[in-house]
Amino acid sequence: MIQRVRIVGHAPDSFRDTVIQSGFSLDEDRPDVIIAYGGDGTLIGAERSWPEVPKLGIRTDDTCVKCPRHADDVVLDRLRAGRMDEEQLLKLEGRFRDHLLLAVNDIIFRNADPRAAVRFVVSLNGMPVTEEVIGDGLVVATPFGSSAYFRSVTRMAIRCGIGIAFNNCTDFLHHLVMGESEALTIDLTRGPATLTCDNDPSLIPVDTGDRIAIRKAPGSARLLGVDTLRCTDCRYVNAPRRRY
Repeated sequence: MIQRVRIVGHAPDSFRDTVIQSGFSLDEDRPDVIIAYGGDGTLIGAERSWPEVPKLGIRTDDTCVKCPRHADDVVLDRLRAGRMDEEQLLKLEGRFRDHLLLAVNDIIFRNADPRAAVRFVVSLNGMPVTEEVIGDGLVVATPFGSSAYFRSVTRMAIRCGIGIAFNNCTDFLHHLVMGESEALTIDLTRGPATLTCDNDPSLIPVDTGDRIAIRKAPGSARLLGVDTLRCTDCRYVNAPRRRY
C-alpha cells in the first residue's frame, strides 16, 4: 500500500494539505511514490534524481484546467486506493568516455558553436548507415520523448523503437527508427560538439575523433497515471494556439 510520498516541484501549501488530507504522509527520504507537481520538466527531473521510485505527474493549476476525473483530490484518492495503472517507459543509455547518461525523453548531440556545423558518421551495430553528415547534430528519442525536440525536427512522433532525427543537415535525411536491441554510435569527425540528455543543465564537451554510444538502458522509468498527462479533456492554459 502506498503511504509515503515525496513532492517535487513548486507545490503550494494548499496542494500539500490536499495530499495529507488524502491519507498520505510526506517522506523526503523513503517515499513509495514521487509526486511531480509541475510540467514535463519536473517529471523528467524527478526521474533523474529518483530513478527507481514510481512517479505520478500532476499538472499545476496555473497551466492546466483539469477535467473532473483529473482533479487533484480525485487523482490522489485513486493513488491511495491502488487504482493507478503503472506504465514502464523505455529509457536511453548514452556512454561517452567516463560519462553515463540516462534519458526518459532524449539524448541530444549538437554543435557547440552555433556558427559552425559539426561533421559526424552514424553507425548501427557497428555498421555505418550514413556517409559523413554535416549539420547541427542528432536528437535520439524514446517514444515518450518523441513528441518534444524530435517532433520539432521531424514533424512526427514514434510509437515504438528509438528515433534518430538529423538536426538541420545540409543534405535532406529522413529520420531513422532503430530497434530496442540495436546499438547506435556517433563518430565525430569535426567538432566541437556537446552532449546532454533530457533537461539536464550540464553539457558534456565532445571533440573531433570522439565516439558516443547510445542504446536502450537496462532499466525503465515507472510512471503512474499516464492518463493524467495525456487527457484530451484537460485544457492546457499555455498550450500554443493554431494560427490560420
